[in-house]
Amino acid sequence: MSKQRIAPKPQILVVDDDHAIRQLLCTIIRREHLEADSAADGAEAIEKIQRNRYSCILLDLMMPRVSGFEVIESLRRNPPPPPKPMVLVISAYADQRFRSVDPGVVAGVLRKPFEVADIGNLLRFCVRGVDDEITERLRMSEDGAVRRLVVHDPVSDVPN
Repeated sequence: MSKQRIAPKPQILVVDDDHAIRQLLCTIIRREHLEADSAADGAEAIEKIQRNRYSCILLDLMMPRVSGFEVIESLRRNPPPPPKPMVLVISAYADQRFRSVDPGVVAGVLRKPFEVADIGNLLRFCVRGVDDEITERLRMSEDGAVRRLVVHDPVSDVPN
């Protein structure tokens, strides 16, 4: 009798200093049948990224000790081995602060408050890749930042 090898579930890292946001995002991730891990600040996130492989990182920018900006810089200087995780910034701050975010590291920026359905669709998009049904749902989102993730290439900002 041969044993079938079960592929591990993709793992998503949630980095946010707000416990309620971390808990909500982890619940959404588990509802999508994915593995959730979390970090309460950037320092903890950097440690976890060095030890684990993540398909996606949901990253807040403004946190104590080490900010999300510093996590992005760490990922730029010391990228994890391929395939590199998709980094999505989730923040309540205005557009001006995102100009310093490295598009070679960050795939997109979502604003708080976010729609739960958009997060679920983005996670499926991140983990499964391009899927016509998921892509269409994301294009129909009321959040322009969500639509932009699937309509524009995050590095070149050229329409897909």
